[in-house]
Amino acid sequence: MTLSVLCGVVFAGTNLIPPLLIRRMIEWIVEGGADESDIIGVTVSLFGLYLLRGATRYGYGVFSHMAAYSVMCSLMNRVYQHIQHLSHRFLNDQRTGSLMTRSINDIETVEDFIAHGIPETLLALIIPTSMMTVLFILNPTLAMVALVPVPFASWLVYKYVSPVRQMWRSVRGSLTELIASVQDNISGITVIKSFAQETNSAAQIKEKSVRFRDEMIRANTVSLLPAGIIEAVGGLGIVLVIWSGGGMSMRGQVSVADIFIFVVYMGYIYQPFLTLASINDVLQKATTSIDRVFELLAEESDIVDRSNSVSPGDMKFNISFDHVTFGYKKGLSILHDISFDVNQGEIVALVGPTGAGKTTICNLIPRFWDPDIGCVKVGGYEVNNLNLRFLRGNIAAVLQDVFLFHGTVRHNILFGRPEASQDEVISAAQIANAEEFILDMPDGYESIIGERGVRLSGGQKQRLSIARAILKDAPILILDEATSAVDVETEMLIQQAITRLVANRTVVVIAHRLSTVRNADKVVVLENGRIVESGSHSTLIEQNGTYARMLQAQDVASDWSFETNVDQR
Repeated sequence: MTLSVLCGVVFAGTNLIPPLLIRRMIEWIVEGGADESDIIGVTVSLFGLYLLRGATRYGYGVFSHMAAYSVMCSLMNRVYQHIQHLSHRFLNDQRTGSLMTRSINDIETVEDFIAHGIPETLLALIIPTSMMTVLFILNPTLAMVALVPVPFASWLVYKYVSPVRQMWRSVRGSLTELIASVQDNISGITVIKSFAQETNSAAQIKEKSVRFRDEMIRANTVSLLPAGIIEAVGGLGIVLVIWSGGGMSMRGQVSVADIFIFVVYMGYIYQPFLTLASINDVLQKATTSIDRVFELLAEESDIVDRSNSVSPGDMKFNISFDHVTFGYKKGLSILHDISFDVNQGEIVALVGPTGAGKTTICNLIPRFWDPDIGCVKVGGYEVNNLNLRFLRGNIAAVLQDVFLFHGTVRHNILFGRPEASQDEVISAAQIANAEEFILDMPDGYESIIGERGVRLSGGQKQRLSIARAILKDAPILILDEATSAVDVETEMLIQQAITRLVANRTVVVIAHRLSTVRNADKVVVLENGRIVESGSHSTLIEQNGTYARMLQAQDVASDWSFETNVDQR
């Protein structure tokens, strides 16, 4: 940016000198006394000045854009890293499209501010000031007349800054809403088609698009108005110079050469105002976008490493919940006084109806949230005293709703441990019973699986997720049972893979099919965010309480489903 400004200053200087050289030529012609060598000298000087003018104009543009793109890249990375560290409490209240707009579109708009706004503003100050100085030196009286419209032009530019900024803020808000809605609808396109809601969906997008269009037109109508007025004001300055200067010249108070300088300089003096007026909408967009970006950067996460957080070198990976109460919103608790232990190497199953708090318990272990009351411990340490990277690095998760990234099979397995070798990737895939379908794909491990693994079946996604967890080789495993929506053969393959995965690990499993928790060391039964029973599968059956009733209800539902399917066939 410094190089750009320096080039801009030199460029401004080249605007001053050519008219002065031409003024000298006019004086020679009118007064006489010049020879051919003088004309050649002026010509060569002008040629050199215009070469310098072209070079500095180029440097001014190139260096300002280099600065702008560097800042844009740096800011995009900074915003993305910041978003990654924001808490789930904040992220759950945001739409993905809104965050995308702020982290890409708004930052991209900032490039205009840096590449054009800063250098153009500097030139708008330097060029008029230097030229006004020259005009006052030549003829103070004519300079006063010529510059009468300047205060009015300056007032116009100032007057429109605040309202235009508010308009562009509204425009950016409408764009954010439009992008967020499009992103939501594209993500849910299968649901839209399933319910034949294409027409309604398109109508909603059209409504928001029309609103965005109307606000854009309104903002441009106002922000471009100063450019037209300043164009007229600039012409008025030249008219005043011709009218007043012509009379003064006839009275011998000013030379024709000086009038030439005044006319030429007046065009230059008002040009920066025209430039600022014409890019005013760009600058207002950028200013609004900067505000939105810094609002996001000002957000602070409530889940951060404490100053005394530790990463123990040797610890047992047992888990303990000690009288934990938690709610996603204050005053609305989801968990109530939860206490249980998972010893190292044990498998503890969480069971209960939907909404009982099973997933919430699992989210507290890697510290996605902090309890309102009580504490969660891993290896005897409260999780908020452990380094976040260390804590989460020792936890692997296999969830029912598998998230896979657009990319290759190998890339998705490596996500568990990016530095792993190809042999380790293959070994993890084999243990997860995934290699058979991987090798059947066109490019094997280099096959592209599409966004969220759209080219894979549910069972294939699950086995890739298990391979990813196997490769990570973390001592703690959170397992959201994922076999409820697959066929019997696939379920068997997944169960075999899970059996290999849980060996010698501390495991917390969310069980939807109670038949799958028979081998758990302990079963924790939840209802309405409270533990109502706890014990082994056989013990809970003997107690004939909530767990036994849930198991019986699932058996009845399974029998009914089987009979219904037979009747339908």
